[in-house]
Amino acid sequence: MKKYIVVLCMACLLAFSASALAATPDAAALSGEQETAVKWVDAMLVKQDAAAGIKLMGPQAQKNIQADKLGKSLSELNQKFGKYQESKFISWTRFDQADQMIYLMRFEKEQLVRCELIFDKKGQLENFSLAALKENTKEQKKDKK
Repeated sequence: MKKYIVVLCMACLLAFSASALAATPDAAALSGEQETAVKWVDAMLVKQDAAAGIKLMGPQAQKNIQADKLGKSLSELNQKFGKYQESKFISWTRFDQADQMIYLMRFEKEQLVRCELIFDKKGQLENFSLAALKENTKEQKKDKK
């Protein structure tokens, strides 16, 4: 009898672990989009190559973004934030028509920058934004009370 109980417990453990570790379609989408995001960060922020960054984006975004204007924006960003240092993946959110990926980044002049990348349902990068985040000072905290 004890053997049957042990075998039943082992079978249950195997079944539960297999279902818990099963990859979902969302996992494949996250992996592909994260790979694109890493390549985009490398092209745009590390190498400062606007043309390479545009090539990583979807066809609709490529039509809307001009390489010379993006290059000018990159140089302004470099002056404002300084040199890119590191990033940390924060979240991935799946919506009906798009996916959102958020990174927190650190630059020489700005310690905390929020990078938001928007992907379409095909996993193609469609839009991005970078915004410096400021810590609330004591005066701002008092004003909120």
